[in-house]
Amino acid sequence: MAVRRRRTAIESKTLILEVAAKRLREHGLEGLNITGVATEAGISHATLIHHFGSVGGMRDELADKMTLALVRDLVEALDAQVPPEKLIGNLFDALAAGGHAKLLAWRAIEGSDKPNDMHAVSELFGRLLRSTREVLGVETDAQVRQVVYLVAVAAIGHGLAGDVLAGLLGMSDEERQAFPGWMNTKLS
Repeated sequence: MAVRRRRTAIESKTLILEVAAKRLREHGLEGLNITGVATEAGISHATLIHHFGSVGGMRDELADKMTLALVRDLVEALDAQVPPEKLIGNLFDALAAGGHAKLLAWRAIEGSDKPNDMHAVSELFGRLLRSTREVLGVETDAQVRQVVYLVAVAAIGHGLAGDVLAGLLGMSDEERQAFPGWMNTKLS
């Protein structure tokens, strides 16, 4: 008979957050329920509640973790020391990958009534803007914010509703898949 090893509290929370992130990517907000996350993680409802207090606590911690991952991915896209004509594509890819589009849409829809310590996120966003400004060689912070905003809005829309919108516009799959490259050439 195999002996089952107990997870540490950190291992359990990590597993729960990994499953929750996967369910958010695959099912959207509906996937972030206690029953679905607990079942897929192979734990009881009580264990999930023990670690997070509520489904809201799990969602808050997941949002914070994913937000930090998003900004780190964006900073990595900039730190690759690529020429300006590749930067927009890197930013687009970072925003469209890993469920980041769904995360940003979720944070915008749900908001938060609790003040979170977003100091680390703010620092990373500051670094993101400085790096983007340097790579693009733009004159003002306002210009770099506009570029990052445009790329983010396009990537989020592409990730969330791209199939539907492309269908409405009569775009082929090839045209839809070519959009990030097309946008990159227009902004570079």
